[in-house]
Amino acid sequence: MSAAGDGSSLEQYVRRNRVFILGAGFSAGAGVPLTEELLVSAMRKFSIECPGIYARVENYAKESIGSIDAALDASRVSFSELCTFLEFIELREYGGGERRCENGSREKLALRFYLAKTIVERTPGNSIPQLYIDFAAQLHERDIIISLNWDGLLEVVLEAVGKTYTYNFSDERAIKLCKLHGSVNWRLGEPNQWGEPVNTLGWQSLEFTKGMMTREIYHSPALLRFSTWQAYSPLGEVDPFLVLPGYGKAFDVRANAVLWYKPEFAFAATHDVYIIGLGLAHDDFFVRSFFLSNLPHIDAFSGVDGRRIFIINPDERSSSDYEFVLRKGHAELIQSPFSAEHVDLMTKRLSDA
Repeated sequence: MSAAGDGSSLEQYVRRNRVFILGAGFSAGAGVPLTEELLVSAMRKFSIECPGIYARVENYAKESIGSIDAALDASRVSFSELCTFLEFIELREYGGGERRCENGSREKLALRFYLAKTIVERTPGNSIPQLYIDFAAQLHERDIIISLNWDGLLEVVLEAVGKTYTYNFSDERAIKLCKLHGSVNWRLGEPNQWGEPVNTLGWQSLEFTKGMMTREIYHSPALLRFSTWQAYSPLGEVDPFLVLPGYGKAFDVRANAVLWYKPEFAFAATHDVYIIGLGLAHDDFFVRSFFLSNLPHIDAFSGVDGRRIFIINPDERSSSDYEFVLRKGHAELIQSPFSAEHVDLMTKRLSDA
């Protein structure tokens, strides 16, 4: 449908365009672990498969919680504080050559690898819950999805229902999937193994260097399948680009800065906004500033009346976290886990547009 024509045609066009903003609560219903469980599971896998580097990370984790002599209880470790501590260690050892490559130290690269591997292992492949099938089925090519998640759940579901997606807004006929924190199947820089060029996974460029970026990000659909990971180890071709929490995030997001610009323009030509399972951490100034800059004014961007923001989040802190937009009157907080009822709401509002 073209946006050209009379005012009613333009209004109908805009009303069908939507933005979905996904947090960890979106994927939780499919079995993808939340932060606390993810770190514990990833550290366990890390310790078994790569004990040498793990021992160093374990010691840093103990030091970060002030418990050097006792055995590490990963459930007590703050993910954000551990990542910040690894950044400090990298800074401290930078002059001594401990930094493995431009993407970080051995410890940070290996941690990213096992975080990603754990996520892919826990992401459903063949047994996808019906909720996600129904969610993907009602998406259309003018929808924009802004994900703060690393997992590839949505990619797997879209493939299952026969819909295409694009990471870089290049295909107008595909659903736009913007992953602000990176993805388990992305890597920063040309694929290599021990410094030598290699491409065994069909890496595809996101073409960010055609715009503002100087280093390219690549993606491999093969890494959305857990079976692929069995043949790879950390510090090689599989080097997941995950924007970690903590101090280092200020550096990591520069690699995909182009994605932090584009979503702001998305609000200008879209209508309803659905924020699913996204908590606003008080120390995550990137995400908070993004929402603070856009959501309070979202009713005025397109010029089409009736725009609504639906915040779907069971967390008791949601009402205070999103108070800055709820007080404007065009937002609604649905304080329950993401469910089929919410997909029905999306489907109905789309059909009424």
